[in-house]
Amino acid sequence: MNRRKFIVKSSTALTATVLTTGSLSSASLIGSQKKQRVALVGTGVRGSSMYGRDMLKNYGDYVELVGLCDINPGRLKVASEYIGANCPIFTNLDELIKKQKPETLIVTTTDAAHHEVIIKGLESGCNIITEKPLTIDEVKAQAILDAERKSGKRVIVTFNYRYPPYRAQIKQLLMEGIVGDIQAVEFNYYLSHDHLVQYMQRWHGITHKGGSLWVHKSTHHFDMVNWYINSEPEQVFAYASLERFGKKGPYRGKNCRNCEHTATCPYYWDINKDERLKKLYADNEHHDGYIRDNCVFREDIDIYDKHAAMVKYANGVQLSYVLTGSSDKEGYYMAFDGTKGRLEVRVGGHPSKDYNELIFIPEPKYTDRKEEIIRADHKPGSHWGGDPIMMDKLFKHPEAPDPLGQQAGVRDGVMSILIGIAARKSIKSGMPINIKDLTDLVPKAVRS
Repeated sequence: MNRRKFIVKSSTALTATVLTTGSLSSASLIGSQKKQRVALVGTGVRGSSMYGRDMLKNYGDYVELVGLCDINPGRLKVASEYIGANCPIFTNLDELIKKQKPETLIVTTTDAAHHEVIIKGLESGCNIITEKPLTIDEVKAQAILDAERKSGKRVIVTFNYRYPPYRAQIKQLLMEGIVGDIQAVEFNYYLSHDHLVQYMQRWHGITHKGGSLWVHKSTHHFDMVNWYINSEPEQVFAYASLERFGKKGPYRGKNCRNCEHTATCPYYWDINKDERLKKLYADNEHHDGYIRDNCVFREDIDIYDKHAAMVKYANGVQLSYVLTGSSDKEGYYMAFDGTKGRLEVRVGGHPSKDYNELIFIPEPKYTDRKEEIIRADHKPGSHWGGDPIMMDKLFKHPEAPDPLGQQAGVRDGVMSILIGIAARKSIKSGMPINIKDLTDLVPKAVRS
């Protein structure tokens, strides 16, 4: 395609309001009149940082952390000291709920345990804030749906990928009809090889613990598409393979600290050089058997490192999706084809840039808009400035308006993981999988 000279347009004119409420009612999870009693379940890196130390530091005027819970007593003690929680710690969730009576549970356990904590919390009268993915299979997803309906409480899934200002800008442009009616979406995500290795070292390499990258990682991507096109998936067909890790490896050891191949293995990593990870994991692995620096060639790895899927949506949109871990860069290419043109999103691959490029290519027959480059700026804070905005919404401004629908509920969480679950089933069967056959949710052409 011959492109005319691009017009550079400042993102400031198009920046959307991103402190928003979602599909939940205005009766917010965390009120502004008093401190909310919150307990954290799962005290690994994510939990102890974002929902532990950082939450207390930035939202201590709004939140009271009344308890920490983890099945590993050693890690729990280390995390409590790191957080500066000054609250009781528990290895038994029932005991925490009974004694501390939290109003909200924050769930940052391993993915396979999410449903247990979420359901127990709902049944005990707690609202839930859970890390993605909501859970790892359709049976657990249905159990969560049933529990939320019965409890009258709410589950928020923390899809922080919705919150970076440049992604809000994309959503705003699509809502304004920049490409007209969306017909197709391309999404190629490049997971850097170093990042992929980290998944293979951890529990994420085992499907029954993390649901595979189709669920653990791609839930972010599928949710983004669901959100951008304002529709829900209907059918999935997929291919995938494991080509470098697990049984494919040339050798293997007990873990990186106890291996005779450290001089030759390209993936050798010394956890002892990271004081925090050593204290959290290596020093406490005897309690629960979790090895943080596991061998990437261990034979029980059963996830994939190469993924491709086609997704048909209830509104007729078709998604072509690829996730690969063979790249040296981290980022993605995304494109929306519509009746009035094409919007291309290019993120990553340019470490020196603090912004991303959105390229609009018009369809001259249907719009008089010119071809242009739209500058999309990053903002301060983790996840391209998204985490502070999401956390403000959760804890500081829970009743703020949400014109973009950024805060995600349980249905959003289920619909994102069902694409990955359907992809796993499709790979095994060689057949397309219908989303409506997995839970009692019927896909909507237009999300409410």
